[in-house]
Amino acid sequence: MDNSGQGHIEPGAAVVGADGLLGRIARVELDTIEVALDPNGQQLFIPRQLIRRVRDDGSVELSTRRAELLRLTSGAAGPRADRQPLETVELREERLVPHTELEEAGRVRIRKAVEDLPQRIEVDAYVEEVTVEHVPVGRIVSEQEPAREEHGVYIVPIYEEQLVVVKRLLLKEEVRIHRRGASEKRFFEDTVRHERLVVDDLDRTGRVREHYPTEGPEGAYAADDLAPSHTVAAEEPGVPERLGRKALS
Repeated sequence: MDNSGQGHIEPGAAVVGADGLLGRIARVELDTIEVALDPNGQQLFIPRQLIRRVRDDGSVELSTRRAELLRLTSGAAGPRADRQPLETVELREERLVPHTELEEAGRVRIRKAVEDLPQRIEVDAYVEEVTVEHVPVGRIVSEQEPAREEHGVYIVPIYEEQLVVVKRLLLKEEVRIHRRGASEKRFFEDTVRHERLVVDDLDRTGRVREHYPTEGPEGAYAADDLAPSHTVAAEEPGVPERLGRKALS
């Protein structure tokens, strides 16, 4: 017999003999198949040698008729004396089910630290220089004249008394003080206070990250910029006047 494909016999599939449908496959064993005959459900054990072909749907075709099959398998009808009852075995397995839960990984402490940062700024300061020029006069005068200013030059008369046959007042010389303005650069250095945020990882978790901006905040002054409050005012005029009063005193 050609029983190719017998490994694909399916329980519950039809069993067809030479004269038509015989029944359904109840169980498949190594050398036999158990068939429940129609219509009374009689159990019949058919040797695999009687199988002619196994169909694609798991049903089998036999090469014998029903009567001949009953005659050949009359001694095998019904349950075998040495057949063990069927037992159901449960198969179990374990599977991994992922889940997440929150736990405290560590603590951080946030505080502010004040740092002293040196800064240096450059400003334009207005300065004046005084040039004192001594101009000989040698003119006899009757009375002293006060200091005067001509064309931006402050003139302070210098008098002395000379002993002659008669005492007379001689204008010895005039001191001409010129005022000239100029600009020079001055540097001011001081220490300013700067606050910095310090984050302490108390439990040393390594999960604390600090991000610093790449650009300064709007309206902030850089180290070389001059804040409005640091503008240096020019010196008040009047130095020649004070010098003149000192010379006359």
